[in-house]
Amino acid sequence: MLGRAVHMARAVCSMSTHSLRRHGAKISSVRFIHGPQVPPAEPVSADASIGSQDDTSELYALERSSPLVHTRLTYLSPETRPQGKRAIAYVPMSSHVFNTAPHQHAMHMAVVYYLDALRSGTASTKSRSDVAYSGKKLRPQKGTGRARLSDAGNPMLRGGGVAHGPKPRDFKTDLPRKVRELALRSALSARFREGRLHVVPSLDWYAPPMSTNKLARLLSAKQWTNTLFLTAPRDPVSPVANERGSMRPSSVNLMYTDQQLTRHAQYIRHFALAQRNLPDVDLVRLHELPPHPRPRLEHAKQPGELHAYQVLEFQRIVLDMGALEWLEEKLGGSLVHQVYAEEMLRWREERNPSASDEDAFSPSTSSISESENSASSGLSSTSDTASSMQSPTPP
Repeated sequence: MLGRAVHMARAVCSMSTHSLRRHGAKISSVRFIHGPQVPPAEPVSADASIGSQDDTSELYALERSSPLVHTRLTYLSPETRPQGKRAIAYVPMSSHVFNTAPHQHAMHMAVVYYLDALRSGTASTKSRSDVAYSGKKLRPQKGTGRARLSDAGNPMLRGGGVAHGPKPRDFKTDLPRKVRELALRSALSARFREGRLHVVPSLDWYAPPMSTNKLARLLSAKQWTNTLFLTAPRDPVSPVANERGSMRPSSVNLMYTDQQLTRHAQYIRHFALAQRNLPDVDLVRLHELPPHPRPRLEHAKQPGELHAYQVLEFQRIVLDMGALEWLEEKLGGSLVHQVYAEEMLRWREERNPSASDEDAFSPSTSSISESENSASSGLSSTSDTASSMQSPTPP
């Protein structure tokens, strides 16, 4: 009976889908659910001739959630805030990277995988063949009336070898790439939903390099005492495989020019020197992470990528604009932006074919505009209101 019910439900869903397509309904941006759900307030299509959704039907079309989320732009110090009107700026981020449903089991497996890779595996004991004793039999096998014994290295004797003791070995385990990426996206999304993920224009620090006390007071005032800072240069060059829509965006490394690397190293130098003596504060240069898998040397066993454990270890995460671009490129967020832009342009052309290319909607437009020297001076302009950054949802 259960199999027959499932078969009938699939048949009803298929018939309804074909009915919507026959009447010209757009079903590319909706998903179907079963059950006593409340119908949407607005119809999916403007065609009034569609009559498949009546009061007794249990099949409704729900709109797809927006692929973009927004977070308020914060500033590390007052010197990095642009002069003039202090408007609230919101930064668009990919929902695929920063607003996915946290997968607890994937994060647990990722943490175990990371800690296994950090184990040195140097525990060692001497077996009966390693102890410095002769291999001569202690007493004859028979005739003494006592228990039989072998040599002095017998594990039953005091000073003998250890039976089945630990030996140096590698504790590394394997975890698929997709699971590692899911765990990292889950960790970032968990911090974002908790309100503990912040985005800053840059990590410019104009104080002297060794002014650790001033940075400590600033972070304490912002309640960023247990914080992981992530940084990378701006505007990475997307590899060819990623531009073509590769299904493995993390399998290729982002490329930066020498000028970008030099400029980033200059403005990050003072902050790196000031924070290195602070407890519970760490700085990760994402563009300097070695590729994965990393050759596991004898004294350097650790995962060669940003891992979910590093995100979960700290209570707050602070990203600069370069780190935000790096994460979206590596975790497939840029591909989601591209697909969403193509769908919105196609939807715009279908509704208004006479619209010019200049009036077409581009969902990747940011609420902030940055000049060429934004890496050292912060953002040049911000949006006036948060409502200007709300992305319209396709019908």
